[in-house]
Amino acid sequence: MQLTNGEIFNAKEPLAQLAKQQFPVKTSLALVKLIQELNTHLAPLEEVRNKLVMTYGTQDPKTPTAYNVTPGDEKWEEFAKELNELFAMEVELKTEPVTLPDTLEIAPATILAIEKLIKIG
Repeated sequence: MQLTNGEIFNAKEPLAQLAKQQFPVKTSLALVKLIQELNTHLAPLEEVRNKLVMTYGTQDPKTPTAYNVTPGDEKWEEFAKELNELFAMEVELKTEPVTLPDTLEIAPATILAIEKLIKIG
């Protein structure tokens, strides 16, 4: 399965919410394997993203170890360009999409973030 770093980054929270629900053993195992594989790509992705924030952002006066970069900042365009390049990079996953029961109630926004990672069955 082919995903971009951006799709992996955006799937983190929806998958964490999904993992809190009860599923049959087969579905639960597939979901855990998918999350574990995504985490192997997510850790270095978050590290590079954090370095970009530190490079282009400004130090938060209230929290000296925190950096922020927001639209309108002096270096925002450079940050956004590099972040978009990072998020556009493609990754090949070894796992297959997880089949979720069609009776599961899930928010449309959640499905948008994980649609390549799931099948409804």
